[in-house]
Amino acid sequence: MADFKKREIEKLNVIKKVLIGEYTKKEASSSLGLTIRQINRLLNKLKDEGENGFVHKNRGKESKKKVDANIKKEIVDLYVTEYFDYNFTHFFEEIQEKYNLSYKTIDNILTEADIISPEAQHKTIKLYNASMKKAIRQKKATEEQIVIYKKRQETEKQKHIRRSSLLYNYGQEIQMDAAFAIWYGEKARALHLAVDKATKRVLYGWFDVQETTRAYFLMLMNIILKHGIPKKIKTDKRGTFSINNVKSKSSLNTTQFGRICEELEIHLSSSSDPLFKPNVERENKTFKGRLIAELRHENIIDDESANKYLNEVFIPKMNSKFAYEIDFERNDMRENTYDFEELNIIISEQYSRKIDNSSSIKYKGKYYIPIDIETGEITSFEQNIIGIIIIAYDNSFWCNIDKKLYKLHEIKAPEKKVYQKTTKTQEEINKSKAHKPAPNHPWKSYRKS
Repeated sequence: MADFKKREIEKLNVIKKVLIGEYTKKEASSSLGLTIRQINRLLNKLKDEGENGFVHKNRGKESKKKVDANIKKEIVDLYVTEYFDYNFTHFFEEIQEKYNLSYKTIDNILTEADIISPEAQHKTIKLYNASMKKAIRQKKATEEQIVIYKKRQETEKQKHIRRSSLLYNYGQEIQMDAAFAIWYGEKARALHLAVDKATKRVLYGWFDVQETTRAYFLMLMNIILKHGIPKKIKTDKRGTFSINNVKSKSSLNTTQFGRICEELEIHLSSSSDPLFKPNVERENKTFKGRLIAELRHENIIDDESANKYLNEVFIPKMNSKFAYEIDFERNDMRENTYDFEELNIIISEQYSRKIDNSSSIKYKGKYYIPIDIETGEITSFEQNIIGIIIIAYDNSFWCNIDKKLYKLHEIKAPEKKVYQKTTKTQEEINKSKAHKPAPNHPWKSYRKS
């Protein structure tokens, strides 16, 4: 009975009971799920052949459909060397005329050789990687298996390169914002970030004690020098970017940052709705969840070290993990044609002032005189001429007068005249009084008439 399978034993036992009268043919039919005619055939087989008649005739014989081991090896070698990047269906279509095998047979041959399709499901890939790592570690994997395993790893890596599926181009829209938190140390800081919408790439970041215009100047300067000039910038409606209740759109009513964007031909758009700039809002949340812990782990407690770690270590690491690859064929990031000296003047604060009678300009209680940058000489101008004071990116002072640039040099404020109160005698006071006309003065007679 050791050579019998479970179903064969079940049939044999039921037919024996029918033969000795314990079961009727109808009961046997119901028990085995066979017709009465099949029960009769099994009864005859038991009488003629005995118990061995219930063993399948092909038991122990090699199948005529079995694929030769040499053919199996040939198919595996062919796939590994020439068709490793084909999925199994594609491979089957290429070789079916030569080998005249079914798809299922090809699939079984490759699977038995521990080969998976490039289009395998994630669960299959996970199990395959685990088994191959174990086989390689135990030195049980063949050279062919190791070759295909490495190629599968390369295929999987290429498959998961992040690419933007949006209709936006690189540099088409940059979103800027600041997030407050106790990032390091004991006091809250504002983390300023600039994020490209198309690639989800953080272009630059900066810590400051508050959300400041200076921090946004610094970010814009670094973006232009390292990446180029973006087409559009989106921000919230804080004072750096937007003047409230302004109906006119002329440059006279724009902010300092808005004026810079106009000069660089960058479209600046602002809104108080957080959904207006979702990418930078999402990055703010991600940075809070990771950056605070890393700064603590690195024992960083000062601004200089924090900004260095942020831009040299953390942002590149986050971009490599989460950002899409830059498609330079879809690029709206305009090439920067300005040198640093030109950008130093453009990315600046500018204020209109009148030149006084001593050819100097007053700003925040201090006086400056314009110096010709070509000759190095002090230049004099008529009183009340309008000059544009420029506080450059590097905090140097300049002035634009009649479309010419002058360097401003601080001078001492002119001394004010001090008037002292003098004391006079009563006689001197009486003498200084206005003359009183005589009673017979013509004016008085005129008034009487």
